[in-house]
Amino acid sequence: MKLGAKSLDTKGKGVPFKFYTAYYVSTYSRRKAYTLRELLEGVKTADKNTLFHHVFHAVRAKHLLPPRYNNDFARWVGEEVGDEELAAALSDISGAEPATIEDIRKEIVAILEPAADERRGRSEFVFVGMEPVVVETKYVAHTLAEFLDLVEVVPGESILYHFVTRRVLRSAGRNDFSTWLDKNFGLAEVADELSRIDPLAFNSEEALREAILTVLKKRLL
Repeated sequence: MKLGAKSLDTKGKGVPFKFYTAYYVSTYSRRKAYTLRELLEGVKTADKNTLFHHVFHAVRAKHLLPPRYNNDFARWVGEEVGDEELAAALSDISGAEPATIEDIRKEIVAILEPAADERRGRSEFVFVGMEPVVVETKYVAHTLAEFLDLVEVVPGESILYHFVTRRVLRSAGRNDFSTWLDKNFGLAEVADELSRIDPLAFNSEEALREAILTVLKKRLL
């Protein structure tokens, strides 16, 4: 379904979309893992912010080239322990809706548990936490046209915050873009297609932005 030009200028139910952004302050813990068994225990007990950092680090890192592994656990298992099969399995974890950080933890544990033994990495895995600092931006969309234009220009950190961070860390259930499009404009099909995007399939905030824009332009223009 594509909308006409006039439809893009409507305000729906009149609820504006306010863009926020988030910066992530690293907090270094004393927890380290030297073996696969210790990595498993660390994943089981790490706080949700630490787990979020290590799972979504690749999306936030602004890689110029696609990384070999899409999360820090897979990278350590592959590069330091040398278990390519296990690393590949860890790289296949899904960050798609409706997964929360606890759902992702369960998936990682299920993959690691059967293989967790005393094999050591060449160097230790250091668990790094983070604290998101949320900041309101100047960007506000009242219409679909404004929303589409702003998705193209807001900071990449804002895209990640609304599409990933709030849903995964705050258990929002759905990304903010889909929620707004559905509730304010009744665009359930557009919202559902956005919701099928897995952020872990992308190696930067800009790549994620392009995937979102592709859906919006296809459906709205």
